[in-house]
Amino acid sequence: MEFYGDGGDPVDELVAVGAAPTQAGPGTPVIGAAEGGLVLPGDVEAVGRYLTAAKTESTRKAYDADFRAWSAWAQQRGFAPLPAADAAVATYLAALGDAGASPRTIARRLSGIGHAHREAGYPSPSEHPGTREVLRGVRRTAARDGRRPKKARALDTQTIRALVEDLPAGVAGLRDRALILTSFALGLRASEVCGLDVSDLSPSGHGGLDVTIRWSKTDQEGAGEVLALAPGVRARTCPVRALRAWVDAADLGGSGPLFRSVGRGARPRIGRTRMARSSVRLVLRRAAERAGVPLEGLSPHSLRRSFATEGYRAGVSERELARTGRWASMTTMRGYDSSSRWADPASARLGL
Repeated sequence: MEFYGDGGDPVDELVAVGAAPTQAGPGTPVIGAAEGGLVLPGDVEAVGRYLTAAKTESTRKAYDADFRAWSAWAQQRGFAPLPAADAAVATYLAALGDAGASPRTIARRLSGIGHAHREAGYPSPSEHPGTREVLRGVRRTAARDGRRPKKARALDTQTIRALVEDLPAGVAGLRDRALILTSFALGLRASEVCGLDVSDLSPSGHGGLDVTIRWSKTDQEGAGEVLALAPGVRARTCPVRALRAWVDAADLGGSGPLFRSVGRGARPRIGRTRMARSSVRLVLRRAAERAGVPLEGLSPHSLRRSFATEGYRAGVSERELARTGRWASMTTMRGYDSSSRWADPASARLGL
């Protein structure tokens, strides 16, 4: 059985046995009939559901946006977006580089183009040697020109305390406190903290909480991981107390999204849908402004980076840091550590 399309929408078309597959782009998946058998509408619906579930919503949206950008550029210049000529894609990458796009953005665009081609049953331009060489040249040029990827700024524990000490009273302040402290204490990505449900929290036998991360960037198939959230040594910055205070004040019960929107007024309305990742950035920046913390380099990823940096500084083993933070690469995790650079620099021992 052959699949065509990006799996972003239910499969709604069958190709007759022996017929050539129809051309498909993102959002128009097509399935070929099983050779020697009959594919029923119910089977097609089931396939569509699982194709949709194969990629996270954010991944599907990113692929779709990247393909739309490529398609618009290609059509303006008379190129076919799908299937695309390798030379056309290479020209597109070069144009993005000349326009100042970061190597990371260009690589992501190429991934989106490649994904659309693979799902439509065409060879991927992203695998062509010439295309890969252009991308390599973009990276080398950016490095030579001093254009490096911007990294989120790490915060020390004292600054994290300051962020939550000055939060406003009320339900919104309780939510923001719980969100910031939980993200920092477990090294959560914004997508992970926004994806938590109330039912993902359960009491442990150590005065803390077991927090289930049902899926993540490095766990796309949802095997899940249970993390230990230990109680803090200070009441005002204890993530366990903060979570319980928020759940109780918002009357969330035992199910549904953990972090939600909070309305204004004396009796603010608690939303039913989960917070968007962009809202985490707003929460963090508002807290920083109230605490007088500089905004430069501050992003939701700062909390994850801070977890690694402060964990190293506190002597937490790399094994435990990697297990809690769920880094697939130790090299990536070590790159987050900005605490040890001056712990014992080699240059200080040279007798200069």
